[in-house]
Amino acid sequence: MRSSKRTNFKYYCLFLVNTFVIYFFEVKNGIICGWDLQFHLNRIEELSQSIYSGHLLSSNGSFAFCQIGLLVNKFYPYLFLYPFALLRGLINPVLAYNICLISITILSFIISYRAITYVSRSSLSGFFFSIIYNNSGYILLQITQRGDIAEYIALALLPLLLEGFIGLIDNDNSLKWLWLPIIFILLTYDHLLSTILFMLFMIIMALFYWHEFRSKLIKLIISMGIVIVATLPVSLQIILTTHQNRIITPIVPDTLQNEALKPSDLFLNSLNNNVPGLLSEVNVGIVVLLCVIFSIWALKQSSKLGRQLGILGVVFLFLSTNLFPWFIFQHTIMQVLQFPWRFLGIATFCIAYAISVALQNVRDRNIAMIFFILINMVTFNYMHTFCHRNNQVIDYHSVKQYNNYATEAVYTDYMPYQTLHGINKAANFRKASDIHRHIALINGKRTRLSNRQIHPEYDRISYRLTNLIPNKKNQVTLPLLNYGKNYSKDGIKVQQSSKGTTTIIFVPSQPQQHITIYLR
Repeated sequence: MRSSKRTNFKYYCLFLVNTFVIYFFEVKNGIICGWDLQFHLNRIEELSQSIYSGHLLSSNGSFAFCQIGLLVNKFYPYLFLYPFALLRGLINPVLAYNICLISITILSFIISYRAITYVSRSSLSGFFFSIIYNNSGYILLQITQRGDIAEYIALALLPLLLEGFIGLIDNDNSLKWLWLPIIFILLTYDHLLSTILFMLFMIIMALFYWHEFRSKLIKLIISMGIVIVATLPVSLQIILTTHQNRIITPIVPDTLQNEALKPSDLFLNSLNNNVPGLLSEVNVGIVVLLCVIFSIWALKQSSKLGRQLGILGVVFLFLSTNLFPWFIFQHTIMQVLQFPWRFLGIATFCIAYAISVALQNVRDRNIAMIFFILINMVTFNYMHTFCHRNNQVIDYHSVKQYNNYATEAVYTDYMPYQTLHGINKAANFRKASDIHRHIALINGKRTRLSNRQIHPEYDRISYRLTNLIPNKKNQVTLPLLNYGKNYSKDGIKVQQSSKGTTTIIFVPSQPQQHITIYLR
């Protein structure tokens, strides 16, 4: 027991060193903005402003995303954003974001280590896995160039999902199998797309262990029941919101076939350990690429599970490329995948496990330490390259810049479908439209509302309208999305316009009037 604690302590110290290596350059600068970071910072800001206005749940798009009532947080669960949102209101927002991100990385190392130690029955395998997995090109991409907090958290939870799966089919009478429903619940409240992908992964794994599953039918049914009941708030919210309106699903610039990676690009970008500048340059990094080659060679030395995951890793690599006929699935539910290279996360996981099991027989401490140092050198260089890519940087003193960046994201995902009717969605999904520029239509006249004329509050936005016609019926179309349930008071009629925005009809007593619209 004492030896086990000493081993754990040693590995935890190394994980802290590795975390320092990952964030050495990035934390010095502040926040280095990636592809999707503004999207997630706006989600955090929406939740943070809601919390500090006295509410537990996120507002309906009044504080962020240009204050147009975009219901992002209704369609994109935000459970794991609470630490970010709470700390953001207490200290410097740039520092708050970095503290939370570093904490998640440390937890990811520990989760990976402990979960795989249980699955493989080897602490050394757990250590190797944690180092390989958390330093892989695809995992690092999520916290660098991509800036996708939600998918990063989902990938950090994936090892626990395997632990729950193994706990379900094992006969050790432990409660480890409960990780299976618990992690699926947490994934649903974090990143729905990862939930779908990981469910596919677990279904494939279940086919490998079908005979064991038949005897665990009761536990499986209990697991499914727990997940269904616990995720009802998310599923019902989405169903009720989409019942009255057709919603714009996340838009992809091109088809699945064209978004899939070219095999040569995947290989060369991984070999070069390239920090992607384009979506077509996403890769797994040189560490995982070498692990693929070595794990194929060492497949016979691996365990049954290691061989299965090694083979699955190669299969998922194949699925991320355009060698797979993705065009067949373009008009199916699979289009929600957006980018086939999302399978690289599961591929990385499978390959990291296969190689870590093959390496568990390494007893020379010096070899393990050399392995650790080499991988950290590769990561150190990767992070240096990313931090010198001329990305937008928000430093610790630029709080105003952060506030603007975290409230002015231009997105069309999750808008009412009619808002972009007749418009090329792929070409305009991140272009500011009239609604983002706060263009109102006052009695047929286009008027741009200034920030001083717009006052957001929790689940409502107040407007100071001018140039009204007193004592006559006025019709104003506001730069505010309407999912069919917006309303006002004091006899003001509210309806949804043909473009999915909010139209109000009222009789003002003077040329200027304050109007409050309640969002639902």
